[in-house]
Amino acid sequence: MISAKRKAFIFLIIAFILAIMTGWFINTQISHAKEVMGQSVKVAVAKKDIVAYSEISENMVEWMEIPKSNAVSSFITTEQDLKEHLSIVDLKKGDLITKNLIRSQVDIPDGHRVVWLNPTENVLMDQQIYVGDKVDIIASYEQKNEGVITKRIMNDIDVIQTDSTVVGDSQQEDVSAIKVSITVEQAEQLIHLQNTAKQIRVLRVNQIETNNQEDNEQNNANIQQNTEEKAEQNVEEQEKKEAIAEEEKQAEEKKQEEAKKQEEKKKQEENKKKEDKGEKEKK
Repeated sequence: MISAKRKAFIFLIIAFILAIMTGWFINTQISHAKEVMGQSVKVAVAKKDIVAYSEISENMVEWMEIPKSNAVSSFITTEQDLKEHLSIVDLKKGDLITKNLIRSQVDIPDGHRVVWLNPTENVLMDQQIYVGDKVDIIASYEQKNEGVITKRIMNDIDVIQTDSTVVGDSQQEDVSAIKVSITVEQAEQLIHLQNTAKQIRVLRVNQIETNNQEDNEQNNANIQQNTEEKAEQNVEEQEKKEAIAEEEKQAEEKKQEEAKKQEEKKKQEENKKKEDKGEKEKK
């Protein structure tokens, strides 16, 4: 009889230790999952519609929190990433701003000057020009003993600003005046030719390779949809983990209750045997 009690006592101790270990393990896993889910990162989102090739300012951007596990390397996560940058596509309110949709403005080197190059009857621009482009400048002008010559006077000049302007009486504002960054000597030459040359042609050197607006909108929509779907999946997974943990906890409690009931039943049986034995001895 003593041996059976000892075995039951040992069984209860082992069951109690296992229950503690199981509870600790489940609690650790839940805490870890909550910690991972709780970590978030702020990403830049367009606060309002942003026109292509306009400088991005603080009032154009708001910050949205997403789970850190869903963050992509192309997301903008700090204000520094937007400082002195401009958008290269049209962005709508709520669109995610990613690194492939912006680029930095061109800095003006030491010793350079900024000169307006305005479209006039003798200054022609063969293509629409944007901030950050490079241009070649070709001039047709008279030279002593040679007559009119046409020559490329400058190449790979940085465009740092553009502005719509009116050419003559056309009242069309789809022609851009540009500001270029050039040396002092080049500035003197360009200003002189603007006043004296028969014609100046501004040729765009590089093409900005961007997707069309619909593709960019679709891309942003897909990114945002994927982010939301991942967040929902993480929430569902977390709920499943918590449900499993709760089921395991309930199973463990049920197991402990059954063990207690069995122990009580054994005690009752032992007490009954003792009583029966005592009554027999009395008889």
